[in-house]
Amino acid sequence: MTFYIDFIADYGATTGNDDLAFSEVNHKLASEFFKQSLDFPIIKNLSVRPFNTVETGFAVAQLGYNSALGKRHIVYHNTAPRKDKLDARVNNAGEFLAVTELPNGVRIIGVFGGYTFAFVKSPIYRVKCPDEGSQFRSRDVFPPCVASLAKHADKPLSDWELLGERITDVPAVPQNMICSIDGYGNLKTTVEMRNSLRSVSIKNASFPIVQGQGIFAVPDGQLILAPGSSGWNGHYFTGICLRGGSAAKLFDYPEPGDMVTLSD
Repeated sequence: MTFYIDFIADYGATTGNDDLAFSEVNHKLASEFFKQSLDFPIIKNLSVRPFNTVETGFAVAQLGYNSALGKRHIVYHNTAPRKDKLDARVNNAGEFLAVTELPNGVRIIGVFGGYTFAFVKSPIYRVKCPDEGSQFRSRDVFPPCVASLAKHADKPLSDWELLGERITDVPAVPQNMICSIDGYGNLKTTVEMRNSLRSVSIKNASFPIVQGQGIFAVPDGQLILAPGSSGWNGHYFTGICLRGGSAAKLFDYPEPGDMVTLSD
């Protein structure tokens, strides 16, 4: 069985998916799959902003829930700001590894930190895997667990020998938050549509806005709040979009995790 792996990490702040770290993890994953007598995986790298667990969690859910590959698909992610403990760390310890299985069969394995699993509604479990031992745990520590998870694809997740206890303190995704920003500068948000909305503020900028059922429902140059192209299970996230331009540029380049203030 050939596996497709979406690998999401915050390495490429300036180099994007061409960052050397992505290649190093890809090589290690291939090596561990070979050791497990598995076919070499097809790996797609996705770079998110440094330490941005909101953007990571959104990408994890978007790729996982919308997949038609089922058990052939693994979403592996590593955004580990090590903010769970702010004092000095011993042996490069960080946030632990976690795993879940979506209703469509896709399995997600990655660091549990911040909002990395916040968009997932399936039960989430710890993985029996060290959380220390290397500054570069996604290359040096975690890949054997990913390969083991693939080896276990034909069996229930509950029978996996590395499955630990269930996690109960999963944070909720806040309302009125930017979750992702696409290449056009559209802001994908958790803002809910409401008839009284007249303007939005992000960071130190505020602009009038209208609402519509699609981002092209206004003339060129108009700012609009409308259901966007991202979402799953019948729910689509709203987008703050500037038709013919970049809403991100208009609001001085906010980041996922920034809040949106609404005014009637």
